[in-house]
Amino acid sequence: MTRIELGGMKDRLLAVPFRLAARYGVPPAVAAAYWHIDQAYCRARMAALGGTMDVRVGDETVTFGLSTRMEYRRARDLGGERAVIAALLDDLDGTETVWDVGAGVGTYTCFVANALTSGHVVGFEPEPTNRARLRTNLANNALDERWTVLPVALADRDGTGTLSSEFVEAGGGHHFLSTAETGRRVRTRRGASLVEDGFDAPDVLKIDVQGAEKLVLDGMGPLLDTVESIYLEVHREKCTRYGTTAEAVEASLRGAGFSLTAFGKPTNRRSGVYLLRAWQ
Repeated sequence: MTRIELGGMKDRLLAVPFRLAARYGVPPAVAAAYWHIDQAYCRARMAALGGTMDVRVGDETVTFGLSTRMEYRRARDLGGERAVIAALLDDLDGTETVWDVGAGVGTYTCFVANALTSGHVVGFEPEPTNRARLRTNLANNALDERWTVLPVALADRDGTGTLSSEFVEAGGGHHFLSTAETGRRVRTRRGASLVEDGFDAPDVLKIDVQGAEKLVLDGMGPLLDTVESIYLEVHREKCTRYGTTAEAVEASLRGAGFSLTAFGKPTNRRSGVYLLRAWQ
């Protein structure tokens, strides 16, 4: 695997317009101008909102903290996944154990924690910037007994891995397990191992792990037999980081006895990704 190493968070953020230019085929100057205008707009909106935004899905209203452009945009459009969040909430009766794998700043986790009456949601988030905001968002929205945050990456083995990222910013979801020799080392765990250690097995899974979907599923092992539903974001191109494909992810789910319902692409026009519900 090859990866461009850029020095520091500021350098990574400044490189964003040039990645956008390469991705969408627009002149770098145009992409850079748009980026800076959008940054200014988001800062102005965050200031006008007083640093928080109330967001409602179904019967649940969540307050998200805002400090970066990505946090503002994620709170505003929920990553283009409002319909998926609504469907997940409709699945709950309030007593479930939910694992949010790749919780980020809590886009799903906070809504789920609010909706639970006696259940529990576990947010798995190995990236420390997002994890700090996740804890704050959860603490501002739900009772402490409704949630837990774990600083581990679910995968197909117990050990350690390198967490790489295109850039680090609260609300950003671009970090992933890589084979890089340098970088932030994080603990990896199999879901099955966590249950052996005493964690409650999940009734519902939400998975957003930037291409490592099959690793998470493989690490669940026989636990998948007891999972009622899985909501996952499948990354067609990013799956190749792990030597697998989107088709293999779907085949793994069907092989475990799940039926699949497609939500299609996120409504915020993110490319290379689609959303699925697996149920049994």
